[in-house]
Amino acid sequence: MNSKLHTVQYLRAIAAIFVLISHALLYPLAEPVLFLGRLGWLGVIVFFVVSGFIMVMVTGVEQFDPIKFLRKRVLRVVPLYWAFTIVAAMLALVVPSLFKTTIFDALHLVLSLAFVPFYNPASHGLHPLYKLGWTLNYEMFFYFSFALLAVFSARRRATMLTLAYLALMIVGASVRPEGAIAAFYTSFMPLAFVTGVWLGLGYLEGWLNDWVQRYAIPLALFAMLGLVQGFVIDRGLVEDEVAFFGFLLASGGLVALAVGMAQYLPRIAWLESLGDASYSIYLAHIFAVGAVAGLTLRMLGTSDPLIVGLVLAIAIAGGIAAGWALYRLVEEPMMRRLRKLA
Repeated sequence: MNSKLHTVQYLRAIAAIFVLISHALLYPLAEPVLFLGRLGWLGVIVFFVVSGFIMVMVTGVEQFDPIKFLRKRVLRVVPLYWAFTIVAAMLALVVPSLFKTTIFDALHLVLSLAFVPFYNPASHGLHPLYKLGWTLNYEMFFYFSFALLAVFSARRRATMLTLAYLALMIVGASVRPEGAIAAFYTSFMPLAFVTGVWLGLGYLEGWLNDWVQRYAIPLALFAMLGLVQGFVIDRGLVEDEVAFFGFLLASGGLVALAVGMAQYLPRIAWLESLGDASYSIYLAHIFAVGAVAGLTLRMLGTSDPLIVGLVLAIAIAGGIAAGWALYRLVEEPMMRRLRKLA
């Protein structure tokens, strides 16, 4: 892809901010709140759909070199994630009170760096030591799945990937495996990637724009219905499969509308810039939230809702600022150097 779609960058920025707001507002709470948890989850699902779309755009409609593809993806994702994982592990060892769901464990650190899912007793879920990294485990799974199908055309890749992920989901729903690796990879979450793959294929083949512009209003309505379903369904779980399909409908609709209507939507430089920095915002924001909200609320207390609201607003702004600074000062120059190795 020679140039970025500015509207896709907008969605990346919005997705990262959803995750940031969710974590910031949940931070001072003793118990999870469904809406806030789902807001962050929606951001992740949008990220996954966008990821599937971009992978089709960068590989095209024909065969591609899987080794070169994987090398580029590893260089893009791994160094920054490893750095944050190691920093989180060291801080959890030295200043454990800074974290709510991160505890140092040497084996967990190794498994996290290797992208191997495991049950984390600190977070009570299938999360790596740096909890945010669970999404990266899925990303790496998707990259390797995609690379395995490199010898096929894009349409055949999309079909085979969809059938494989559906089969895994059916196995997971039927068997309910207890092992961490089996449970993680037989989830419904990878379906978000294939949704993006089909949208990317539609864009490359030329039918997506025509279809979106013809049915923009019904598509927007279905996306809104999906959002309502995702936030309203309450069966005692944040990551509920019924809610997931509502959010998947919403995310797919949003990405389709963003791509199909891109020519009619203005360029907003600051939002596009935040989209460029979305990976850094995603990785860095929890440190800003912990530093601002955690330390400040410990000193000031949580009895005054006005003070709590002000502190959380500053934490959200700090998370965005920290991620943008990390992008400009570290990620961007680092990627310029690493691209020479790809």
